[in-house]
Amino acid sequence: MQIRGALWTTLALSLSLGAPVSASASDLPPVLEDIIGQALGLAGLAQLAVADDDAAAQAARLRLRAAGPEGLRAFERAHEAALTAAYDAVLAAAEAPQDRRDPAGLADPTRARLLAALDTVCGQRDCLLSRLYWHTDLDEAVRTARREGKPILSLRLLGDLRDELSCANSRFFRALLYPDPAVRALLRDRFVLHWASERPAPKITIDLGDGRQVVTTITGNSAHFVLDAGGRPVDVVPGLYAPAEFVAALQRAEDLARRTAVLAGDDLRDALADHHEARVRALDESFKSQALTAGQRVSPPPRAARPGAREPRAGQAAPLAISKMAVEAPLLGATGEPVDRIAERWERIADVTAPSIALSRASLGLVRTQQWRSGDTSRDAADRSAAIVALRRTLALDTLRNEQEIHREIHGWWARGATAPADLQSLVRRVYDELFMTPARDPWLGLADPTSYGGLVGGGRRSQAHL
Repeated sequence: MQIRGALWTTLALSLSLGAPVSASASDLPPVLEDIIGQALGLAGLAQLAVADDDAAAQAARLRLRAAGPEGLRAFERAHEAALTAAYDAVLAAAEAPQDRRDPAGLADPTRARLLAALDTVCGQRDCLLSRLYWHTDLDEAVRTARREGKPILSLRLLGDLRDELSCANSRFFRALLYPDPAVRALLRDRFVLHWASERPAPKITIDLGDGRQVVTTITGNSAHFVLDAGGRPVDVVPGLYAPAEFVAALQRAEDLARRTAVLAGDDLRDALADHHEARVRALDESFKSQALTAGQRVSPPPRAARPGAREPRAGQAAPLAISKMAVEAPLLGATGEPVDRIAERWERIADVTAPSIALSRASLGLVRTQQWRSGDTSRDAADRSAAIVALRRTLALDTLRNEQEIHREIHGWWARGATAPADLQSLVRRVYDELFMTPARDPWLGLADPTSYGGLVGGGRRSQAHL
């Protein structure tokens, strides 16, 4: 009788709208969740997902998510008009007056509830701009890929893609890559998407002592691993790229994954070697052209110094992700951690390529909604313009270094005579250990250098239990 009464109440809520949903997990008994799911179907669950009953709404969201991409499509169909209005508001925010505190209306309770439900179903924060469904179970992603005959794009990051404070590069992916129309179409139509967290994202809080705080993440990097439909790795797109170059890299990797999906043994190794060796030659030609255009001498591109036997420092890892470094370098400096300089040749080439980088209106609108406002309209407008110029330049640097330095090394792993990890987890470990300089064996991520003295017991290290 109690279950029947709860079900009746839940069904009555299925078309209602109310206060924001704050629950992060369903509080309903599993048997009730099953009854609700069977009674309502995907269309009914999509309506219930925005109800003002927190437990019922969250249960509906999780049922939609468990239904996979079809659950996302059901939610989109049920709320097409409201989602379109929210998306258009973000686009309009790119040109909104600087003195508007919420230019896209994202704080409106009804809209906030709608977007929270969408993010839960997608498995990604800020999913309004991309509408991408992300698997978090790799086995399920492989089953889906085999069924649909698609390659897999497996994102590895620090932190959780659903959280605001995931690592900086993953935040840039959400803001600058996934909302781009060409990127969004490629990911949604041509790949099965998966993400997994390598470790929690380190966070830093600067308390100014008067109630004001600066809270952000520090150090860490992300990469997109391309797998064939059987889950075998064929390439890695490391770090952040400009949208157009990201699309080009993924298209090459998709073609490779599809061509080699039916191969095995020596045939597979030869096909992978042919592709990656050709990419190294193409990178050589591309760098020569870029260097000449920037008035630089034509010689091999510079390489980052590797730490050798010692654990790498966070200051050595920081320049490997330029856009992220722009956020984190001042904080690393404040902790006493020196940040390695990047090669001047990279800087000069980026100065030439940066103006051509195009950012989508959706990305610019999201940047506008997230911008800090001082209250001085003229100053805020100037700060935003300067931030966009700087963002294009750091994107140019990231694209150049990630492709010419890090991706070049990855191509070399698959070349003839080299040894590329055959399984995904070994490849992930090698990328993080050797290229991103954040090895799993260092629990402090290079942020606690035992050779530097700062007058603090234990070098300032603390350990607290987390439930």
